Amino acid sequence: MTEEDIIQLFFNKNAEPKSDCYVLDNKYLVTTDSISENTHFKTNWSSPKDIAKKLVEVNVSDIAAGGGIPTNAFLNLGLSKKTSKKTWIKEFSFELKKNLKFYSIELSGGDTYYSENTNLTLTLIGKTNHPVNRTGGKAGDYLYITGDLGLSEIGFQVLSKKIRPDFVTYKNSIEKHLRPVSKLFFMQDIFHKYSINASMDITDGLFQDSLKLAKASSVHLKINLDQLPNLERYAKYIGVEGVLSSGEELEILFLSSDRIVESGITEIGNAEKGNGKVTFTQNGKKIIPKSKGFFHFT
Repeated sequence: MTEEDIIQLFFNKNAEPKSDCYVLDNKYLVTTDSISENTHFKTNWSSPKDIAKKLVEVNVSDIAAGGGIPTNAFLNLGLSKKTSKKTWIKEFSFELKKNLKFYSIELSGGDTYYSENTNLTLTLIGKTNHPVNRTGGKAGDYLYITGDLGLSEIGFQVLSKKIRPDFVTYKNSIEKHLRPVSKLFFMQDIFHKYSINASMDITDGLFQDSLKLAKASSVHLKINLDQLPNLERYAKYIGVEGVLSSGEELEILFLSSDRIVESGITEIGNAEKGNGKVTFTQNGKKIIPKSKGFFHFT
């Protein structure tokens, strides 16, 4: 079964979550994300500090996509023999508290237990005056992306000793893969200045996540890959499909009725009438990716 199939088993038909955060009373956002050893990180690549930072950032990214500000956190620690040692957990806890403090998040509770492999879960509560989810996009909207895509996958390939890119890409890709950073503060300004109709963060790659956005908003997204920043530069190392499937980027994909011209944001397509479809084009030709990226279950 796929991840989507499994999730649907727990909800009534068409009632499964379609956004990064649950909206409570139209003013609170709730999100939870887990990172698991050998799935989201490897202890021989990532230091305790790297893992703590990543745990905070992937959750803050959901709040950023939802148009909110994180306020409270709940931490569940499934620790192995290695990660429950004093030296490891002290370094992890120091970095976690540092990152929570950076975002003014109060750690309010949690749970601790033994696990053969390390499993870490953070739940965040945030506040918002205008919650944004994936369902508000409409035909005529412009599709935007923050930053660029592909560095996280390049970083993974570098750490796996499969490729050796130029020095700048090498350095930036490892940073992106091990220590991604949310777009919280950047998006606060964008939400304030423009009308954002639908939004989500890129965690499973543009191919998968754009389809989720299209389905949630019941639109047909048309994406021009020629507009994607640094596509050719990164594709020479991992191919176009590698760029489209690069996960844990924490960039924000969003739909707006406004024409936005801002540094760090690129218009990559538009939404038309449809029902959950995405079309990619490059050099005027339709592209059908053979690889859809990483799936937890097949």
